[in-house]
Amino acid sequence: MADVAAIPTYLSATFPKLPDEIREYVFTVLKENADDLSSIDEVVEAVGDHLQASTPGLKEDRCRDICERLIRLLHGDNLPVARNEAPTTKKLEETIDMAAQQTNFKAMESIWKVQTREAPSTAVDHKKLKRAENRAADKQAERAATEPTTRRKRPEVTATASQAANRNINLNVAIKDVKLEQVDISFGTKMLLQSAEIMMAYGRRYGLVGRNGIGKTTLLKMISCGQLQIPKQISMLSVEQEVEGDDTSVLDAVLASDVRRSEALEKEKQLQERINRPTMAEEERNKYSDQLNKLYIEMESLGLDKAPARAAAILYGLGFTPEEQKKPTKEFSGGWRMRVALARALFVKPDLLLLDEPTNMLDMRAVYWLEGHLQDWEGTILTVSHDRKFLNEICTDIVHLHTRRLDHYKGNYDNFEKTMTEKLSQQQREFEAQQQLRAHTQEFIDKFRYNAKRAAMVQSRIKMLERLPVLHAVEFESEVHFRFPDCESVGNPVLQLDDVAFRYNPDSPYLFRKLNLGTHENSRICIVGENGAGKTTLLKLLLGEHEPTTGMRNVNRRLRIGYFTQHHVDQLDLDMSTIEVLAHKNPGKTQEEYRAALGRFGLSGDVALQAVYSLSGGQKSRLAFANLALMNPNYLILDEPTNHLDVETVEALGKALNKFTGGVVLVSHDERLIELVCKELWVVKDRMVTNLEGGLDEYRKQVYKQLQLAA
Repeated sequence: MADVAAIPTYLSATFPKLPDEIREYVFTVLKENADDLSSIDEVVEAVGDHLQASTPGLKEDRCRDICERLIRLLHGDNLPVARNEAPTTKKLEETIDMAAQQTNFKAMESIWKVQTREAPSTAVDHKKLKRAENRAADKQAERAATEPTTRRKRPEVTATASQAANRNINLNVAIKDVKLEQVDISFGTKMLLQSAEIMMAYGRRYGLVGRNGIGKTTLLKMISCGQLQIPKQISMLSVEQEVEGDDTSVLDAVLASDVRRSEALEKEKQLQERINRPTMAEEERNKYSDQLNKLYIEMESLGLDKAPARAAAILYGLGFTPEEQKKPTKEFSGGWRMRVALARALFVKPDLLLLDEPTNMLDMRAVYWLEGHLQDWEGTILTVSHDRKFLNEICTDIVHLHTRRLDHYKGNYDNFEKTMTEKLSQQQREFEAQQQLRAHTQEFIDKFRYNAKRAAMVQSRIKMLERLPVLHAVEFESEVHFRFPDCESVGNPVLQLDDVAFRYNPDSPYLFRKLNLGTHENSRICIVGENGAGKTTLLKLLLGEHEPTTGMRNVNRRLRIGYFTQHHVDQLDLDMSTIEVLAHKNPGKTQEEYRAALGRFGLSGDVALQAVYSLSGGQKSRLAFANLALMNPNYLILDEPTNHLDVETVEALGKALNKFTGGVVLVSHDERLIELVCKELWVVKDRMVTNLEGGLDEYRKQVYKQLQLAA
């Protein structure tokens, strides 16, 4: 059955990107010439060229299949006789004498002339088609004007993992150790791990360390998503994504993560409803009452009655006040909802807890609390972190990812660093000694190979070489170096806030009152305080992005401030290459200058040509630093610059900031960076900013005292 009206729908489904004007034109041609289009060839001739011109890559065979479908929609099963079919043979009524008819060929025309209909009216209206194409081009131009610059298509690059069969998969439920053998992980064409082994004993706390971009986060994801299988009897949680914001309160969002508690409460509710039914027989009511009492005993043995208090204590340790715990999760930012996700994992207490940079969203008080909480953790922990102190405080073992393998070390990060250096040096000495032995032995073999008297000695040395283990030269990781360019001296004073008070609008409370702060041209200031106290707001007052409500901001007229925001990744065009990002933000320089800027922050070689979306978090941070340095600032204001940086890169950043000839003001919770750089410590608290005498040591004592009082 013909279904002409279905042709536009079929064209839309088959050619989703076909412009509306071309689709309408093709439909009009088919509809208006339906009586004259009786074969696939005629449909191809009428509209095939337009379909192929508007759909790059459409092959001729595929085009014919589409045209066959179109003619079926046009005529259904009642196709007219196609003009390219062979004519029907006409039977003569009587014998004709051909010789007699030689002079009268007109009489024969009815016999020999092929009977065809007039050619169908399939001529293309070029003016009409041109107008349609022009309208399509105009619409495409309008869309291009409203869209961002043309972006390169991102290839679908995914990580894959494989492992040897897990022999512990069916062992006794009490065994909770994790052993993964012959682990291979690749990301696109890049091999991250090859024939590696992961062994985690239950109750140990492992720190996964390695350079930025080497695959630490990918390894955690392969475990959490199940591509690397752990024994089924082991419960596992990975803190990767923030909790979705909705009307659920923060406390209830944490409590809901305990499935056993939720099931027990639901069962309690059902039993209560049955017991309270007026028509319930006494015998039945007693039966349900017994079940309810047993349920209460079970809930008490599991400690479910203490769950709200335990959840509240975890949330308070992570920075949520009792009032904030009652608020819906949708009122909190992504960073705070990540804290809720972390609280849920700590509340559930899985056998294996996977943490990826857990300190990134925390202030120093919350970091100190988390360190203490994890030190008493009963299960197994595998964490990636750049915070050296955090790794020293919680880790019982370190797993070092390098050169596509995993090396295990006992002890915390400081012990690992010392042991690794000694181990690699020993391996290099063994390799060099073996190379000397091989060279000396081979020299003897070559010298006496054809000496009959020493044939036995030669053979014994050949066998000895074959028995020697194959040692490889140690691949030492290159040292990370950062360097900010030298800048001009601006003289003092540089930047001052005099009697500054600030609030966002007349109806909101003051965030600061009577700030009197001053910096000089080579200041090294660190700002600390709890999240929400106003650290970032203070930075924006110093930058001039926020105007003081009262008071004055005085700034040296030659000051050029470079600002590193903790959300720097959001400011990068992920589809550009690293060099294109620098050229876009700092036009007018040569390729050599852009490459030199990247090289000063450890991005060299092919990395300079990679698209930003393919970089790791640490590499994106390095790109942001390179962009900052190209602006040639003489004053740096940095907001949480260590997020996503590995431990070695944090060290390199600290040394580079010390060598920088301008001033530095930074917000950070990384104690190692603070120890390396800062000479002044500003504490933001109670709408005031205090220059704390005693620095970081004094602030640490105050926070620990506060935590003890809260406990």
